[in-house]
Amino acid sequence: MVDTHYNEPRLVALYDEDNAGSWDTDFHAALIGPEPKRVADVGCGTGSFAVRLAQAGHTVTGIDPADGMLAVARKRAGGQLVTWLSGTAVDLPAGPFDAAVMTGHAFQCLLTEAEILETLTAIRSRLTPGGTFCFESRNPAARAWLEWDSSSTGPELRESSAGPLEEEWELISTMEQPDGVLVTWEDRTRFLADGKRFASRSTLKFTPAHVLAELMARAGFSDVDWYGDWNGGPLDPAESREIIVAARTPVA
Repeated sequence: MVDTHYNEPRLVALYDEDNAGSWDTDFHAALIGPEPKRVADVGCGTGSFAVRLAQAGHTVTGIDPADGMLAVARKRAGGQLVTWLSGTAVDLPAGPFDAAVMTGHAFQCLLTEAEILETLTAIRSRLTPGGTFCFESRNPAARAWLEWDSSSTGPELRESSAGPLEEEWELISTMEQPDGVLVTWEDRTRFLADGKRFASRSTLKFTPAHVLAELMARAGFSDVDWYGDWNGGPLDPAESREIIVAARTPVA
């Protein structure tokens, strides 16, 4: 399911402003390396990272289920360097690709083990022997969702490309499961220029590293590097906020 939040033009326009940091994409770009590769950017969003990779000399396919996001990606400076597709990992062409990435915690939109396994299997089947899939997921042990509620502080007023706006968040529910935690929250935006309000309810899955390891093995990945922060520190399953993964396919 595509969150309608990502197809409302004014909200899509705010996406890059809200995700302006490059610590994550710098890390993934380093994992991919400077040598030109065929790269699939799965869940590419508005395409900033896909274009960056293409401008660095890689051959890039960006795929996303939100047409509003892809519309921005296609119009982005350098967007003509990327092949843009609507869909998810299972809709990727056969490739082969040397590397695949899934940034912006998009991996957490996969809400069941079946969806995760389907995505991992689809990506692995399109990678060359020794190809790498890089992604990140928030570590459930850090309980980041506890920060996703503004009920005690009230709406936040800020300036944006669409003018002044108010934002607030409400944590709706957390559901503990054997394979992780499902977290649902709602974010609400009011554009002060015209008073228009938008509300978007989303659910993300927080999957522990040991479950990810099992699913990656089942999908056919043979070797995995684990990181716990964007400085390349080791993963501590009990403490790290991030689970950052570079998983490789078997070499024939």
